[in-house]
Amino acid sequence: MATLVLLFLPCLLAAAALVIDVGALLLARAQLAAAADMGALAGVQDLDYELLARGQIVILESEAVADAASWVRANLAGRAFLVEEAISVRVSVRNMPRGGEATCPVTGRTLLQPTVCVLIQAVVRPPFLPASGWVTMSVHADASVVGRP
Repeated sequence: MATLVLLFLPCLLAAAALVIDVGALLLARAQLAAAADMGALAGVQDLDYELLARGQIVILESEAVADAASWVRANLAGRAFLVEEAISVRVSVRNMPRGGEATCPVTGRTLLQPTVCVLIQAVVRPPFLPASGWVTMSVHADASVVGRP
């Protein structure tokens, strides 16, 4: 019996390490997705209120990019398993003329309303994989401003 335990103990430990690493990857992906959502929602609130009073919906690009990126970075600061120096945040704002269309730079999806798109790329460091086994993840989120019909 002790021989069997000694034979299968390394397999059991390897399986436990794999389960913990997969859990760390899933946790990191959920944290990245939540940060991307929060960044897109923060950026889409930067509207030009003078134009909005005249019935035109326009997102202020520089403010939206800055707000979205700062929200993403603030929400990912100090998160376990993420390499903070390797987090890349790309924010793009798509305004379009009335009745016009644009496309999302990440997905290529057709956008009908002004939209903020956020793309996060991050390096995830699971606890049991060696440094060469670090994983790069990409997460995308977007938020649109929709006026009244």
